[in-house]
Amino acid sequence: MIHDPSTPVVVGAAAITQHVDDPLRADDALTLMRRALEAAAVDAGNDGLLPAADVLLVPQGTWVAGDPAAVIAPWNPALRSIVADIGVLQQTLVSRACAMVASGAATVVLVAGGEAKFRALRAQIAGITLDDRPPDGAPTERVVPAHEIITREEIERGLPIPARQYAMIDTALRAHDGWTPAEHIEHLAQLQARFSAVAARDPHAWNHRATDATEVREAPMLTWPYTKLHCSQWNVDQAAALIVCTDATADRFGIERDRRVFAHVGVESNLMVPMTRRAQIHRSPAVAITAEAIRRHLDVEPSSIEHLELYSCFPAAVRVQAREMGIDLDRELTVTGGMTFGGGPLNNATLQALAAMTHLLREQPHARGMVTNVSGMLTKFGASVWSCTPPGAPFAALDVTEAATAATELVAVDPDHHGRADVVTYTVAHDRGAPVLGIIVGDTDAGTRVVATTDDPATMHDMVGNDWCGHRVAVNGPRLG
Repeated sequence: MIHDPSTPVVVGAAAITQHVDDPLRADDALTLMRRALEAAAVDAGNDGLLPAADVLLVPQGTWVAGDPAAVIAPWNPALRSIVADIGVLQQTLVSRACAMVASGAATVVLVAGGEAKFRALRAQIAGITLDDRPPDGAPTERVVPAHEIITREEIERGLPIPARQYAMIDTALRAHDGWTPAEHIEHLAQLQARFSAVAARDPHAWNHRATDATEVREAPMLTWPYTKLHCSQWNVDQAAALIVCTDATADRFGIERDRRVFAHVGVESNLMVPMTRRAQIHRSPAVAITAEAIRRHLDVEPSSIEHLELYSCFPAAVRVQAREMGIDLDRELTVTGGMTFGGGPLNNATLQALAAMTHLLREQPHARGMVTNVSGMLTKFGASVWSCTPPGAPFAALDVTEAATAATELVAVDPDHHGRADVVTYTVAHDRGAPVLGIIVGDTDAGTRVVATTDDPATMHDMVGNDWCGHRVAVNGPRLG
């Protein structure tokens, strides 16, 4: 192993969780991010890193726009600020931070993100109007996604809500595995209970109460087979921050060696194919290709990496990632407790996980950790590998979009199909525990794809009570029957 002083390292990492019922006493999202950066500097052992930073990278959340650097990093008015819109992988920002310092384009890069949705919810309940005006100005650069994540047909036919799409991905995987619906529901409940147990012992988790499988199964139904306790909890006040520089810069700032966590590789696929246009809904070839890129660059199997944080907005994301990467679902898959229990701040869960992983790896300096990242409906995918042990190969920020594109089979959606179709997957959306909309994705004899819905109570009851995968149905444009 040859020591490379230009290797990117995280020298400071911090996560903030705010539980304050009075919204007038709670900090907004940008203030939480500033607090997280200040805590990251303390974690690094040198607050001189903050005014020395050249660039601030921030994933856009639900907070109001403007130039977030004015609030997040007021100590450095010359700081370049780069904001990534929702739909841009969080891995893109992390890889960019590492690449900037490795190339010498920046000396110190700050990465921060956060949400204050709990504060906003408490204000709404109390009838309080919050004075969250956007900061002045605009960021130096705004990164935007290249394409839309969902199609017009998906929006019009009940699929603009992520939980519904992920439930359909999960059911497609269940059918591929040959499980019955009852077996599927039990597997999902056990998976979530295990994530909950990790959150219960994570000091920065949103929910510290362990939840058993029975409670997961019996929670209010949101979209069959998902209950509320299968879904990401985004009504949280959480923020996280990382301070990134090179190993040489860490030497110059006197950062202790046991504070340094080395970036080994960052991989991302920015292929954007809507769920209904994927020929194999139960798969994500981009994840398999990301795993192969890690394998080639590091000469290590992703399944052998000691600590994992698999992006966990919904169980389908975890299950598909594990399958594509060859990871045993029975092993520990999270260091935070996941986005249902640990907290899923919109567009910032990856930074929360990286902060947690940084602290864990410092305790086990010879271990490695992998943090993955999903954008959209299992649309884009990213992963990064870290360790307190320097990498054997120079850090690389790899884009595998081209390979993912070649490996992903597409199918055309026919919005006006009238005739028979075979159900590939389905869900039944619920409102306050009652079924309100049944949705199927099916394949026609002509090789096209259909999306159709029903609000007939008897049909929805049958969809929940029986296995509709492979069921032959009549479709009339947007409607079943």
